[in-house]
Amino acid sequence: MDNIRDENLKRLGRFIAEELMNLAKETKSEDWVEANMRDHMIGELARCVTLQNLYLDREEYEKCAIMKVRIMELSDKLNLPIDTDLTNFEDEDEI
Repeated sequence: MDNIRDENLKRLGRFIAEELMNLAKETKSEDWVEANMRDHMIGELARCVTLQNLYLDREEYEKCAIMKVRIMELSDKLNLPIDTDLTNFEDEDEI
């Protein structure tokens, strides 16, 4: 009984692997490039938000402003809604 189940699992695994390979062969290279570019932009956005928080802690507001612009540019390219709290680094006392 175990041999039959093992053999069926192996056949199923081969079938799935073959189908995945066929799908990968049919995929255009442009699809992979587009996905990689989006991943790269998301990583860059995360880096900019991290730097902005670092600069805010150090009270380096000019650098915060540069990061704010870069964050907004990347958010627009990615069609992501931006949280205004992320880019608002004014003192709460002044509001």
